[in-house]
Amino acid sequence: MSEKQVEFKDVEIEEPVVQEPPKKKAASESVTKAINSFMETLESALSGRGNSVMVRVNDEALAKLDMLVQAGICKSRSESAAFLLQRGIEGSAKLFDRIESVTAKITKLRADLLSSVQELDK
Repeated sequence: MSEKQVEFKDVEIEEPVVQEPPKKKAASESVTKAINSFMETLESALSGRGNSVMVRVNDEALAKLDMLVQAGICKSRSESAAFLLQRGIEGSAKLFDRIESVTAKITKLRADLLSSVQELDK
């Protein structure tokens, strides 16, 4: 059995160069963004903590508070709780905006009702 060899002269084959985005760089940027967000929330949660609140939590919540302390992210359960509260508030911003809007309407309606009742007493 013999082999045939085919020779191509003056033929250039261009292969498209596909540059994939560096996965490590994208992952690194994602982690950096997450850490920055985390640190901003922590700073926000810890600033102006002049108020004290006593709260009871279940075992799962306590384990999460302790996890933040054990990881060195927070110094105490109190800091952990403040951090998680801040994250919850930030994550529920639309809900709180809606509650604020409805509460303002209710307050106005109560004031109008009180004013109407007082007018009847005169």
